[in-house]
Amino acid sequence: MARLEAAYPVPAIEGRPVAGIVVLGGGEEPTISVARAQPTVNEAGDRFLAVLAVVRRFPEAPVLFTGGSGRIHPAAIPEANVAAALLLRAGLDPSRLILEDASRTTAENARLAVELVPDRPGNWVLVTSAFHMRRAVATFCAAGWRGILPYPVDFRTAPGFRASPGLPENLGLLTLFLHEVLGLAVYRASGLAADPLPEGCLAG
Repeated sequence: MARLEAAYPVPAIEGRPVAGIVVLGGGEEPTISVARAQPTVNEAGDRFLAVLAVVRRFPEAPVLFTGGSGRIHPAAIPEANVAAALLLRAGLDPSRLILEDASRTTAENARLAVELVPDRPGNWVLVTSAFHMRRAVATFCAAGWRGILPYPVDFRTAPGFRASPGLPENLGLLTLFLHEVLGLAVYRASGLAADPLPEGCLAG
């Protein structure tokens, strides 16, 4: 898991030409948000903290959120609705927010979001969990994105990390790891993830 999270380091974005920020859904709890009448995040909520930090540094950059519902039984509202409520309550200008609320998978995130990208020069900062970044980058590259700057968040391990004595915690990490590794293999086999990455897909 630690090696998977090390695929892309957290970048220094100061001085870079940032066209916008694209953040993947998965950090929200739509069902609880509806039931409790307030936007609620889960352990991947770091994605929103990162977005808010980046938008303050680049006040002209739009935020493209992509996420509908990846659940077998769809939630009461799309992930995009929760994300919009969170970001707007935090002070994001509504004119900067672009929502894609139909995608159910990473492949659909990439394919549907690229259709909404405004024509702006610079790099697109891609925000998702560190363990998911390798598959996300390969998938976005396959969907035709260019100038992607990976910005991993929501780390579950630290350098020199060793498994804890707690079985539930270890099983949780193992489940995430297997989901990503198998998901990347399936995506590559089906052409949904680029291997190798095409030239120009990654920034710089």
